[in-house]
Amino acid sequence: MSKTPFMPLWVSDFLGDTLDLDAAEIGAYMLLLMAQWNRDGNSLPDDQEKLKRVARCGRSWPKIWGNIQRYFSTDENGVYSKRLRLESQNVATKREVNRHNGALGGIAKSLKYNERGVANATNSLERNASIPEPEPYKEKRDTKVSPKKGSRLSDDWFLPTEWGEWAVSEGWPDTAIRSEADKFKDFWISKTGRDASKLDWKATWRNWMRNSKQRKIGNGNGHYNGSSQGKRPDAALEQIARLAGLGQTQGDGRN
Repeated sequence: MSKTPFMPLWVSDFLGDTLDLDAAEIGAYMLLLMAQWNRDGNSLPDDQEKLKRVARCGRSWPKIWGNIQRYFSTDENGVYSKRLRLESQNVATKREVNRHNGALGGIAKSLKYNERGVANATNSLERNASIPEPEPYKEKRDTKVSPKKGSRLSDDWFLPTEWGEWAVSEGWPDTAIRSEADKFKDFWISKTGRDASKLDWKATWRNWMRNSKQRKIGNGNGHYNGSSQGKRPDAALEQIARLAGLGQTQGDGRN
């Protein structure tokens, strides 16, 4: 006899898996499952006469077994339901945990009388809903997504051409961009603490330039207007090709 007097029954799954069975076949199937549960999930004898008696069937047994055989597997000891065996093992594990907790002697003090009582080791063997063809095993996946980590500015950083082109389009002269690029690099390389790492260095550069105190070319709204600096938009944009070296003063004759 099983050490666990109850057998989980997942009703929705059971009904869904047996829609093509008639009442006699469902009854025989349930009796075989209960017999296996009573054996703590171990196999039933692979003997048609014995299975027929367990299932309470008569001459109709060959037809009934032909329709419910698909729910069972075989091993060296006989026939068994994989899902019921898994469920039985799960309950046995919980039962062992409860036994172990009890052996540790969970001793609780009575709040009213300050007396020693029996431990409250209540790891329930029961599941919330039921079917012995236990739910198919599903691999658990970690749904926690690690937060994105920022990075520090590398020691060999120099201003990318694209970043320099953006600054030119915003109305900055190339001399100011070079100066700000040097400040930007020195500041962030020497910076310590959590704020020294950024998720988006390009956005950090844009904010740096927007907060710069240096004056832009032209009317101050980020557009060239051919003012007293004598630089036209085309002339300024022609300098973009040199901006790949912004932050590196060597080789272009500029400081």
